[in-house]
Amino acid sequence: MARSAAVPAPVLDWISTFRLSASPPPSSLTGDKLLLPQAALEKLLEAASKAPASLPQSEDYEPADWETASPYEALNSRNEPRQQLPHPLIFRVTNLANGRTAYAGIREFSAEEDEVVLSNFLREGLAIPGFEQEQNGEYAINIEIEAANIPKGTFARLRPLDAGYEEDWKPILENHLQKNFTTLAVNNILTVPPLARQRASGQKDFKFLIDQVKPEGSEAICIVDTDLEVDIEPLNEEQAKESLRRRELRKIAESSSGGLINTNGPKEGMISGSAYVHFQLQYWNRSKPILIQVPEENVDIMVTTDAIQGSPNMEEWIWGRFNGTKPIAIMPDDPRIQAAKEIKISLHVYEQSPIDEDSKGLMPAADHFLLSVTQSLEADGEDGDTDMSDDNPDNEICSNCKRSIPKQSMFLHQNFCFRNNILCPHGCGQVFKKGTEADHWHCAECKAFGTNQPGRDTYSKHMDIAHTPRRCDSCDHSAGSLGELATHKTTTCPHKLILCRFCHLILPQEEDLDFTAAITGLAPHEKNCGGRTTNCHICKRIVQLKNMEAHLKNHDFDRKSTPLPRICRNVNCSRTVSTANSSEEQLGLCSVCYGPLYSVNYDPTGATLSRRAELRYLTQLLRGCGKPGCTNEMCKTGRANRKPPLPAITSKEATPVVKSLVTVDGLQGGYTSHPLHFCVDEATQKRKNIAEMLSYADDSDGKGGWAIEWCTKAVEVADAEVSDETELVNKARDWLEKFAVRRDE
Repeated sequence: MARSAAVPAPVLDWISTFRLSASPPPSSLTGDKLLLPQAALEKLLEAASKAPASLPQSEDYEPADWETASPYEALNSRNEPRQQLPHPLIFRVTNLANGRTAYAGIREFSAEEDEVVLSNFLREGLAIPGFEQEQNGEYAINIEIEAANIPKGTFARLRPLDAGYEEDWKPILENHLQKNFTTLAVNNILTVPPLARQRASGQKDFKFLIDQVKPEGSEAICIVDTDLEVDIEPLNEEQAKESLRRRELRKIAESSSGGLINTNGPKEGMISGSAYVHFQLQYWNRSKPILIQVPEENVDIMVTTDAIQGSPNMEEWIWGRFNGTKPIAIMPDDPRIQAAKEIKISLHVYEQSPIDEDSKGLMPAADHFLLSVTQSLEADGEDGDTDMSDDNPDNEICSNCKRSIPKQSMFLHQNFCFRNNILCPHGCGQVFKKGTEADHWHCAECKAFGTNQPGRDTYSKHMDIAHTPRRCDSCDHSAGSLGELATHKTTTCPHKLILCRFCHLILPQEEDLDFTAAITGLAPHEKNCGGRTTNCHICKRIVQLKNMEAHLKNHDFDRKSTPLPRICRNVNCSRTVSTANSSEEQLGLCSVCYGPLYSVNYDPTGATLSRRAELRYLTQLLRGCGKPGCTNEMCKTGRANRKPPLPAITSKEATPVVKSLVTVDGLQGGYTSHPLHFCVDEATQKRKNIAEMLSYADDSDGKGGWAIEWCTKAVEVADAEVSDETELVNKARDWLEKFAVRRDE
């Protein structure tokens, strides 16, 4: 049966004329969006109630076809009152002053009565003059708004208006259209702003001409809830060649990719334009200072830790160097590096000639750098005044250049020095040739000084970085310098991105109104997020997430202060000794091994205990326990199961051997006396083997593991909960991680 085509949703019978608002559109009104008054919504709902049924119908009903409706559904749709507006709601907008038209989607019904607010995109499309071009002091432009129905788009062809656009436009374009546009109309100019980091690096807006849309014959298409294929083609062959040429030029001068760096050797690379080169230091000796150095004066260094999301830049850094060649020294006791897992380093050239978009020549060459990260026992201190004197008694210090000169040459040297060199009169100790003193500067607001070089105005750079007020682009905070702004952005800025330690999402930390961060170390968001509760994985108590760290430290203190368990004195047993029974604890036997030796008779001398132990030993040696898995050397069965088998012991040989083991002093000596050798069941022997295996292995962190006493206790606890051998091992290891003390602790 042939499927009938779905009937498109009916067009609302609604059209109205509004006066264009004289106020500029709000910043939230972007793309092809407009604002209408509340009365327009009421009239649209009234028009929707009078519109014909929008449910797709067909003469030949196919139950498996979701695009067709059953006769019952169609009947109900005609009888029910309809107050639903179509989605998305699309309007045809006409400028009655010049006849220009455009298509738009609705943002809100919050405009003033009888007024419409249009986005800048719609104003350009309708050729509406700017706000400064008012006529007779007020706007007199009427806009006709009509409910429209346009098809869902399947294809759009865009043509860039400028050569040299970047190749990574796709994710930017997709994000921009999804957030700001409902329709695409042929011959409109689509302006896509770059991302924040691209804008900071000098990237201009992307401008595209909407050249063609499908379905064919449509002057506009809807791009909401549809699979839209977008094709980008240059306007002509000349533009395509120019774009390719500029990409090749960028490759010639492109920056190094950065990456991981260590303290074994330096990294060499190039920086082009206003780009950043990012490095990550993940392993270092935490007992030594870290020295980060680039000998090139024109390369700036910015450093943060993994506590700051993203790579450091000119406005977000913890440690920075913007003049000279002195290294950045990070001391091991610096609290900002105590919990750091990674140190992030960014290199940047402050003064760089921009790419001339209209020039056909080569772009500026990239700047070379040599980044080294070293560690020493003592970091280099501040550079003091250079003392050129030496221990040679025949030398003297020149009063002008402060260099050490032989006495016999001092007269000639000073004649030349005073004639050609000038000592800085401000006391900085710098010496420079006559004629270049105009390039030497001292800051009137601080103690900084320097010398301008060809192509590099270091004085302007210093004033811009150290003494130019700046404003945070996130929270409108005012800072007196770039350093103050960087400190604000990496500490107290409400929009500083953090990785929440509780919900593990990257989001703003929010404003610290009650000094929570300063007191507890928790960002305002983490304080609220940490108020949620969960069960402690050790004691199962309900604990707030923000208190879990302190709670676990208490568990850790209890764990480390727990005494070493005492295992059964019987070498074949795998149980611990209970402290509840003084008799068992005195003998060093567990309750199972002590059971056959127990007597209800009063035995102050231990003679009865000695006789029972002697009887147990003689029974094992002469008759055996009969257990197939026994390997006890003091048992006839165990000696036969040994590999190679041990010879059986006769009664004559057994008596003197046993007598020495069952003396009253020997039995009651506990752990300080000799061990006991009583037979155990096969399950106990298996648990003993598992405990020994766990004792030989390391823990989950690859450390020293646990003593046999802890492993025996863990297997005993786990055996009471599970029966499968694999689960027993996992359960015992989990208990060791929570409660046992490692060998190296």
